[in-house]
Amino acid sequence: MTIRAIVTAGAYAVLVPLVGATGTWTEAMSAAPFVNLQAPSATSIADVPVHSARLERRAASRGLQAAVDAVLHAGQGPLWVAWRVPAVSRPGDRNGWNDGEGRCVLEDDGDFRGNHGMGGSLEDLVVLVRGTQGAVDRLTFSDARCTVEAGSRAVYWLDAVVPAESVRLIAGIVTNRSLGGDPDREHGDRHRDPAQRGIAAIALHRDAAADLALGEFVQPSNPKWLRRDAAFWLGAARGEAGAAVVTKLARSDGDDSFREHLTFVLTLTGERGIPTLVDLARHDASSGVRGQALFWLAQKAGQRAVATLGQAVSDDPDADVRKKAVFAISQLPKDDAVPKLIELAKTHRDPEVRRDAVFWLGQSNDPRAIALFEELLTKR
Repeated sequence: MTIRAIVTAGAYAVLVPLVGATGTWTEAMSAAPFVNLQAPSATSIADVPVHSARLERRAASRGLQAAVDAVLHAGQGPLWVAWRVPAVSRPGDRNGWNDGEGRCVLEDDGDFRGNHGMGGSLEDLVVLVRGTQGAVDRLTFSDARCTVEAGSRAVYWLDAVVPAESVRLIAGIVTNRSLGGDPDREHGDRHRDPAQRGIAAIALHRDAAADLALGEFVQPSNPKWLRRDAAFWLGAARGEAGAAVVTKLARSDGDDSFREHLTFVLTLTGERGIPTLVDLARHDASSGVRGQALFWLAQKAGQRAVATLGQAVSDDPDADVRKKAVFAISQLPKDDAVPKLIELAKTHRDPEVRRDAVFWLGQSNDPRAIALFEELLTKR
């Protein structure tokens, strides 16, 4: 699964729907020096990937935090501040922000209009934050190749942004937003939360500061939703560095439900995650973690998962884990699943396992399963 496929499909609990509610800056940002700004004039600058009837270009030479803070405090808004940073990517990524004509039409709430689909690898990210009455209330991002059409909205474009400063600024928004509300809130309640979108934006920065920021967000002292989202993006977008953090957490974190979530995240790290999934399926103290690891092994490891799944069916002390293992076997390719299910249906000592194996064989519509049923009926 590519990074952009995850973004557009919301493959994990709508992690990516863009934008947010009301936000405020940290104390350090509020104390940043002001500069005098005029209202942006009608400008179209060739190398700026934003078009607006009210566009002004400024430099972030005094630091991104100071520049953004100055813009937000210069007017009541709403107004947008935008900048560009290098982005992480993977070969074959399909990025989708444009309307089919290389344009990203920005809506008031920070979404992009229409059904988007730009192919190729993401190289540069355009980050946009919206301020109203001096506070951030929207955050979104786009592929720099896709021109953001902002209409008559006021947009301040910032040049010479240091990527680590961009990470730091967005991390401040995420941290500030995470301090309020229900610490265990579900993802669906955060469809327009700048913190949710900010985590994704951080993950797509091509800078080591992103690894550090996400690593802080997964610490046990943070709200569960923040830990889950940050872990997801560590696995989905941060390569070897992210995989190392996820693997360590999967083996050592004290929260069983969080480790269950990490079994999925491990699949996003590619082949490097399979050995850890095998280890969790065999040895984790939580039956829930073992069961989830078995499920994801069947989805991602194919034939290589057969031995681990078979061992779980035979040896796991928890009946629910054995049941999940039989189901996981049923999810393997047919030529792996059907023979193993037939073996379990015929020979396993546990009648519940035998019944489950027969049930999943019945769902397979495989001729070998039908032959087994005929054999079993003949013997009765």
